[in-house]
Amino acid sequence: MLQRKDNIIVSKSEAFADRITAMCNFLSQERRGRKSIIDQIGRSGTSIGANIAEGIYAQSPADFISKFSIALKEANETRYWLERLFESNALRQKEFESMRNDNMEIIYILTSIIKTMKKKQSEVEKNNKSEIIEFVLIDDCKEQL
Repeated sequence: MLQRKDNIIVSKSEAFADRITAMCNFLSQERRGRKSIIDQIGRSGTSIGANIAEGIYAQSPADFISKFSIALKEANETRYWLERLFESNALRQKEFESMRNDNMEIIYILTSIIKTMKKKQSEVEKNNKSEIIEFVLIDDCKEQL
């Protein structure tokens, strides 16, 4: 299996989860933003990496696509909550842009991985061969560099 240092999406999602957790702690301590929104972004922002971690050890290409698709949905939900925090003035412009940029980078990488895996799965089904999920991750992560 891939090592973390070799897997961009794993390392970026872990770093993002750490940033989300720190942001939620800060906003709670400073009493900036509604508690329900802070709790929700904490859940969705950390769920991205958790679903990626599950997908890395998927039982099949379909399971891999499913887990990474869930991670993508969580990333999009996190984007929504970041925008709500910014619009309610809980996040300042610079804070928002920094978090949003990291979030969007994860969304782009996940989208690329999912599209590539679906294409490879389609090719495998046509050729009636099996493929290794790890190949897709290595291939897509190199493209993102």
